[in-house]
Amino acid sequence: MSMVLNSRLTKVDDKYVVDLRGLICPYPQLYTAKVIKSVENDAIIDVLVDYPVSCQTIPLVAGKLNCSVLDIIQANKYWVIRLRKNPEPA
Repeated sequence: MSMVLNSRLTKVDDKYVVDLRGLICPYPQLYTAKVIKSVENDAIIDVLVDYPVSCQTIPLVAGKLNCSVLDIIQANKYWVIRLRKNPEPA
């Protein structure tokens, strides 16, 4: 089941997909931070980017917001940065 949450964020089954292709710094980081803050703990978020610098800056932002980087996959002309929002420490 797919649900469009807005023009760049879609939820497909239990995974969020954020399509940030076409955006350059600082917008991918800012948008990713907003998404991380809005999703539930343990959520998987796939961030799609085509700006190479985002492969370095988004993991930094994610780490500061208690997210783990599970993978960075290079697709045809873009990257998929897979994140997992960790539960808040007790």
